[in-house]
Amino acid sequence: MKPDKTLLKKRGERLRQAREAIGLSVEEASTAFGAAYSTYAAHENGTTAYPLSAAIEYAKRYRVSLDWLVHGGADGPRGKAEKGQTSEAALRSALIAYGVDSGDLPAVFKAIKGFVAESDVEQSRQDHLRDQSAPANRPRAKSP
Repeated sequence: MKPDKTLLKKRGERLRQAREAIGLSVEEASTAFGAAYSTYAAHENGTTAYPLSAAIEYAKRYRVSLDWLVHGGADGPRGKAEKGQTSEAALRSALIAYGVDSGDLPAVFKAIKGFVAESDVEQSRQDHLRDQSAPANRPRAKSP
């Protein structure tokens, strides 16, 4: 399912608002996301749809909800989350907006939870390794 031009423009505008809310230029944002300037600019201009994987990364780094970024739901850069709306509900509506069949959502959520768990384990491992090597990297205090 291909989004219409109006929808792309609105998504691009929300992406621009999120970027501006944290004070990045288009050049800085494209570099931060490891994207070509033209690709990122096309996402903001609404001339190219950004894939779900990019939307998830944009929402995470800009600290906005995926729901807001994809279709203008709650929790944008200046807004507050709607009362009673969970992050799972926001993600569910965003996935449906991207064309994921609602019957596939349990499998998608299971995969996401597995990925998050793996990421947490890897982050803990990296933190442990960094903590182990930190004393060796510190300069020794000179004795008087």
